[in-house]
Amino acid sequence: MVRPASVATRSLTFTYPGSHPHWTYDTVPLPIPTNQILIQVTASTLSSCDIAIWNTQMLWAKPGEKGLGRDFAGVVTYVGGNHEGKWKVGDEVCGMYYHPYGSGTLASHVLLNPARDAVIRKPEILPTLEAAAFPLSFSLAYQCLKNAPLTPSSTVCVFGGTTSIGLFAIQLAKKHFMVQRVVATCSAGDSEVLARYMGADDVVDYTRVDERDLVDAVLATAGESMHFDLVVDTVGTTPIIMERLKDLTPPKTGWYVTTVGDKDHPEGVSFLSSSSLGKTLVGAVRGPRYKVEGAVPNVETLKLALELYEQQRVRILIDSVLGWDNYQEALDKLQSGSAHGKIVIKIDEF
Repeated sequence: MVRPASVATRSLTFTYPGSHPHWTYDTVPLPIPTNQILIQVTASTLSSCDIAIWNTQMLWAKPGEKGLGRDFAGVVTYVGGNHEGKWKVGDEVCGMYYHPYGSGTLASHVLLNPARDAVIRKPEILPTLEAAAFPLSFSLAYQCLKNAPLTPSSTVCVFGGTTSIGLFAIQLAKKHFMVQRVVATCSAGDSEVLARYMGADDVVDYTRVDERDLVDAVLATAGESMHFDLVVDTVGTTPIIMERLKDLTPPKTGWYVTTVGDKDHPEGVSFLSSSSLGKTLVGAVRGPRYKVEGAVPNVETLKLALELYEQQRVRILIDSVLGWDNYQEALDKLQSGSAHGKIVIKIDEF
């Protein structure tokens, strides 16, 4: 039997900031490097992180194709020599492959280094589509929450409660950190029902109040504390929010953590925004603490997610499932802000 010299691959990429995504065809030479494993992807997702990276102007400095997609579920097809005995062909896996200026997971295959990239075996209890829908959003939500020293008497506010990150933040705050009160902002109707179902004690409909009055509407639900120990923002910081930051959370002990940074910031990547960095430095000196939280691939965080999932303390919400040739529909829905939970992309065998 003649062994193949390479594996043919297909991936969704873009060339420069804002350029139209397109399919790129390539090959992975065999044998693969000894420190890597090759995964055939069965499901991936697109997220707000992809939109931010896709639009960042810093990408002009890096020529060539850049990939889309950070989450994945799939099957190990080749194992490098250093990982024999640790991984085997046929292992069902999931994880986060976070290389903002490199390749992505909306692809037929992902070649990764398990010592650097967050990959774990998928338990049988976890369906494949759900396995691809939690790594990035859960990790970001968990990283946001663990910034503040939360206790059972703490209060948390989540701006954007029905985004994929916001939904995990609500669940983690109530069912893992066991805080006293969680308040979420979202639109009325199904969004409000969903936020409450996930654990929010109260919901503020941001569409019914002027942005200047939103802080007052949120604070009115804070209870006896009259403030929040932690604000998790998945929507974007605005000048009005910054004006009222010391009302929202105590200057000496409070935290404002955002996964987006400045709303509509021109730099494209939130954690590299000059104004966001300035707010972080000022917050460290004067308070409240301000931080832009970026994705950090971490196997232990993914294992925690699976533990909480098996204990039925967190749910993985899927907004919709699309074929990989319908990626534009997923991008349009993400940019419209109408997705509740993750948009999962099924990857056909290539």
